[in-house]
Amino acid sequence: MFIIGAQGSGKTTLARLLKEKLNSVYVDFDWIRDFHLNKGWTNTTDVEEEMSFENLVFLVKNYAKHDYKNVIIVGPAEKNLGRILGELKDYKNLVITLYLTDDAVLKNRVLTESRDSGFRDFEQAISFNQKLRDEVRFPNEKKINNTNQTPEETVSQIVAMLRE
Repeated sequence: MFIIGAQGSGKTTLARLLKEKLNSVYVDFDWIRDFHLNKGWTNTTDVEEEMSFENLVFLVKNYAKHDYKNVIIVGPAEKNLGRILGELKDYKNLVITLYLTDDAVLKNRVLTESRDSGFRDFEQAISFNQKLRDEVRFPNEKKINNTNQTPEETVSQIVAMLRE
């Protein structure tokens, strides 16, 4: 299961809750990159991103090999998600796209000081959110309006999708 969305859309919160609810694995693509990038990520390269991509694919396949039913993945860039889905075509995949319909709510979430992420560019988040909201880009993609739902309500919605 891949969870995508703009910064502040609730990806990390939902992944943590789903991990507990489904007794599953949760991997954030940024964690893989954090292993070898400096604190400011000023040493990113195409080569390190490709290596990180390969590591993510290996991790997911290895968990599946060892009978993990659900692997929750957050964070791969859109450009990589299509490739990852191609690499994992022999597995059942679900792409959950979180979006908000109220830009002011998204701005407030992005600027909340208690967020784990240091990302605070709400204009970029709003732009990306609008793009995700308006386009279906991936096979088996399900969109969830996460503007006014509690995290628990959204988790229930995702769990119901997994049962379909």
